[in-house]
Amino acid sequence: MDTVLVLFAATVLVLGLASRLLKRHALSPVLLAVAVGVLVGPDVLGWLDPAATIGRTRLLEEVARVALALGVADIALQVTRDDLRRNGRRIALLLTVVMVGMWLVTAAGAGLLLGLPLAVALLLGAALTPTDPVVASALTSGALPSRMLPRRLRRSLQVESAANDGLALPFVLLAGLLATEPAGTALTHWLAEAGRELGIAIAIGPLLGWAAARLARLAEEDELIAGSYVPLLGVATALLALALVHLLGGSGVLGAFLAALAVSLALPDTLRTPVGETLSAASRVGVVAVFGVFGTVLPFSGWVALGVPGVLFAAWVLLLRRPPVAWAALAVTDTGARSRTFLAWFGPLGVAGIYYLAYAERYRLPEYEQVFAAGTLAVCASVLVHTLTSTPAVELYARRSGTERPEGETVEVPGPLP
Repeated sequence: MDTVLVLFAATVLVLGLASRLLKRHALSPVLLAVAVGVLVGPDVLGWLDPAATIGRTRLLEEVARVALALGVADIALQVTRDDLRRNGRRIALLLTVVMVGMWLVTAAGAGLLLGLPLAVALLLGAALTPTDPVVASALTSGALPSRMLPRRLRRSLQVESAANDGLALPFVLLAGLLATEPAGTALTHWLAEAGRELGIAIAIGPLLGWAAARLARLAEEDELIAGSYVPLLGVATALLALALVHLLGGSGVLGAFLAALAVSLALPDTLRTPVGETLSAASRVGVVAVFGVFGTVLPFSGWVALGVPGVLFAAWVLLLRRPPVAWAALAVTDTGARSRTFLAWFGPLGVAGIYYLAYAERYRLPEYEQVFAAGTLAVCASVLVHTLTSTPAVELYARRSGTERPEGETVEVPGPLP
């Protein structure tokens, strides 16, 4: 355990101290965390091998679950009522039509290219359906995106990526049950389980967030809370919602998002700003942890065993999973061609995909090693490609749309997105 703590703390420290240097040279902390994980993992130095201690996917699933909760809550704390009102139709399409389309297209690629049975292909497709809140937030937050991308574009991508992590669970449950039970039994079982998971999260998450925000406001008015404790409210609420909703049988990740969203809508800016800053910092720590662990369990031999079909599947996921589906679905909104192209391309995989790939092991399928290898290869390809294309894409969008602003100014587009 001490070895894990030393490696984790040293990685966070180095990446934090060199954060400006990394940004200047377009280096991604996510990719560097994966590289550190590979270096200290069993295939190189052998300092850390989760498979030999608590199990390969057990540690990965738990770390990813906490990182996801912090990541989705971080985004929720940035969202206002006006963001939801202006982007409601666009976000609704992204969370329904586009999600289902991404699931089915990815599953089709898994069946055609990898030869997986239908139910197993649907399980892999479900695990790779949600866009990642952590990677997406890195693409849409910070000085450069704030100056060059309209707020409505940034918020649409962020809210979608935060909400669809919890909403992907019913897809994973359905596919997993179809792979392990007769169709009729699986459907009945799924209706009960998915209804319980989503229902508890929707019932408990907002209530918990509203109560936390209300108590914080009352405590501030009565001068009961010390100023140094205010910033911890977001982290505490996200983790409380994650654990409590999960203990009650619901989707903890969705519960954390809804709780943080309720906090954001109920808190005044004087409280929301410090709460959000601390939550954002905690989210970055979680990212380093999950991608570091991810690097230690990458199945290089499994990638080799997949061969060319594995590479083709990763390319299928990058090019067909989201771009054509999102482009077509958003055509019915007031989203212009350039913004549709941006939203269609940037649906990165990341922590959410890692979490559901680890979660899928509980079904004990004979094809699981193939699923894990193909899924991790697709995640790595997405993180690499979307990270490398993020800055050029933002700059190109700004030049073509005329949204670039001088340093220190942010972009606000009141009308339809260009």
